[in-house]
Amino acid sequence: MRIFGHPLHPMLVHFPVAFWSLSAGCDLLGYFGVAEAWSAAVLLQALGLATAIPAMASGIADFGLLKDGAVATATRHMMLMGLAWTTYACAALAHLDGGTVVAEPAALAVVLSAAGFAIMSVGGWYGGQLVYRFGVGVHREGQ
Repeated sequence: MRIFGHPLHPMLVHFPVAFWSLSAGCDLLGYFGVAEAWSAAVLLQALGLATAIPAMASGIADFGLLKDGAVATATRHMMLMGLAWTTYACAALAHLDGGTVVAEPAALAVVLSAAGFAIMSVGGWYGGQLVYRFGVGVHREGQ
């Protein structure tokens, strides 16, 4: 899927990656006593969850266009990023009690956030493989 000649998926993935990366840092800061960071983490997780939806949709739209060699790597990428989304959703829920942010940092939320970051990082590595190894989305002269 392209917009103005550029692949859409790589444009969109930066948003959830940035939000989730910042949320993991905020969770750690919150766990070690920075109260403002703790409440910011859940907002950043929610923004990451929301912005991941169009990124995932555009990636799924591109999946059918892949050549055979890239399909296994794309499948790993897709499964890991879906797992990262689920892990961050659980982390966000672990921040809440009845719709309000829990005042005291919860170890479960921090562990889930760290796990989400690790899973997202590995999934992102597979995404990089799609571009740099298989050339997915790369414009070549004459195409």
